[in-house]
Amino acid sequence: MNTDTSITTLDLDRWRAGMLDAQQARVVQQAMQSDLNLAAQAQFSSQVVGALTVLPQLAARRRPVERRKLHWPRVVAAGFVTVTVAIFTIGALPLLSSRTGMPAGSAQLSAQVNPQLADAVQNMDFYEWLAAHPQALQDVRHGNPA
Repeated sequence: MNTDTSITTLDLDRWRAGMLDAQQARVVQQAMQSDLNLAAQAQFSSQVVGALTVLPQLAARRRPVERRKLHWPRVVAAGFVTVTVAIFTIGALPLLSSRTGMPAGSAQLSAQVNPQLADAVQNMDFYEWLAAHPQALQDVRHGNPA
């Protein structure tokens, strides 16, 4: 730091950030004009700050890797439940078809589809967007189209 003036690194940082009043800023600028080391330090600080501005963008790109502990008893239990449901479903299908008098598998295909359900499936993107933006529906109800 320059021993001839009372300008500190903190003063340079405040000057660069625009936190000094006009008189203090003038004093810092005059000190930088008279002391080349102080001017070089201010320029170096500006370059460092400029180089560090990319760090938040780089940090935002990197997703933290979360390692979860695998609980084997839960995995085994979930597999057991899945296999049990599959066996029950496969075993119940012939029983279901014998009661309805239809060939196996056609009981599900011949079921009538609710028109509202068909509309919801065809327009799923819109309904997901509407769920995320409920104010749009309120605006339309009150006569304020978005």
